[in-house]
Amino acid sequence: MIIQKLAVSVIAICVAAPAMAFDTVTWNWDANVVSTVTTDAISDVVVAPTGPEQVESEQTTLGDFAATSTSNLISNDIVSLSGLALDDVIAVETTSTALGNSAALESDVSMQFDVKQTYGGFDLSLGTGLTGTLTDVSLPGVLAASSITTGIVNGTVNSGATAIANNLTADLVTTSGSDAFLIGNNIQTAFAAATASSLVDGVAFTDITGLGTLVDPAVSSVSTALGNNLGVTIDGIN
Repeated sequence: MIIQKLAVSVIAICVAAPAMAFDTVTWNWDANVVSTVTTDAISDVVVAPTGPEQVESEQTTLGDFAATSTSNLISNDIVSLSGLALDDVIAVETTSTALGNSAALESDVSMQFDVKQTYGGFDLSLGTGLTGTLTDVSLPGVLAASSITTGIVNGTVNSGATAIANNLTADLVTTSGSDAFLIGNNIQTAFAAATASSLVDGVAFTDITGLGTLVDPAVSSVSTALGNNLGVTIDGIN
């Protein structure tokens, strides 16, 4: 019995001893790493377009432009003992847009364009507004768009005002893989003060059932003022 007890005691000491040896650890690590990455990419594209669309456009506009749209005091006073259904709600849209230069290109074959748009103001002392070059411009052109909608009863409102000095959109929707490419050169210069404001006030709904199920907002008011804008859309094979 005494031998068995001693054997147990020795085993217990041997197991616990390694834990005491790691109470303090000092680790030094030095590493020098040199990495070299070389990537070569070669792209070879061979296409046979069915017919290219080639456009060259030069637009120069000097002057001040203002657009204002107003909708006031529109009342949808349909009388019903059971209230108004959602289909009885009218939709009021008030939009205004002031543009200096604008071009929209659309094609279903490969497109190539070269576009130059210049907008600015002019000095009345020069005697002419359209000089053809921005170097003749001494004052910025003024673009102002305003949309106002007030006093609407039982009607949704969509109000928007947009002022853009130069605008270009290119939309390519192809039917062939060989036509699914677009090459363009675009130069836009704007010397302008552009402002846009959208105001909606006094919109009321009375006794409308299901108003909470509207898909679009009951009231939307958006204003956008831009100097230069370019939008390009390329759709795949359709």
